[in-house]
Amino acid sequence: MNKAVLPNRPRGRPRAFDRDDALDRAMHLFWRRGYEATSVSDLTESMGITPPSLYAAFGDKKRLFLEAVDRYQAGPGGFAQAALCDEPTAERAMRRLLLDTIESFFEPNNPKGCMVVLAATNCTTESSDILDELASRRRAAERLVRDRIAAGRNAGEFAADTDVDTLAGAIITTLYGLSIKARDGASRASLRRVVEQVMSMWPRPRTRRR
Repeated sequence: MNKAVLPNRPRGRPRAFDRDDALDRAMHLFWRRGYEATSVSDLTESMGITPPSLYAAFGDKKRLFLEAVDRYQAGPGGFAQAALCDEPTAERAMRRLLLDTIESFFEPNNPKGCMVVLAATNCTTESSDILDELASRRRAAERLVRDRIAAGRNAGEFAADTDVDTLAGAIITTLYGLSIKARDGASRASLRRVVEQVMSMWPRPRTRRR
């Protein structure tokens, strides 16, 4: 009696998962739920991988989170760099930054709000290193805003005695507030009105006396 011919089995290691896709899924989960509220089992289920694969590919939950934040800043949050660099004046750069921030909150399939602002708001002291890392990233963002405003002041766009630090702080505080209001369900129109009110207080050049 002839033996049944079995199909050849592929040799070697099984096909690896799509790392970029898995990281995107992790980013969206952390962005929506926050670091502390997202468990490893939540991540593996969303990413479609096993815990050993997660640890092998990303190290651990904290390192996965920080890589997800990197991906957010280079992807959905990457509009900020263009806003600060492309506009000819500091005023236009700040207006575009605020308005582009609002538009990012209403991208289909993305959670509302800024991941760097919201993803660690519920962290405990056990995750203080995550809190510190995101705080450091927010400080870096504020320095970029401050530098762009300072460049505008140095170019004579507004009075030389304008308090650049306070003005940058106002812009950053507005950004954070927009993020929270968007997460709470505020409409695009209402957020845009906030931006217009803030920008109406932008400092103007001093008129010279005759």
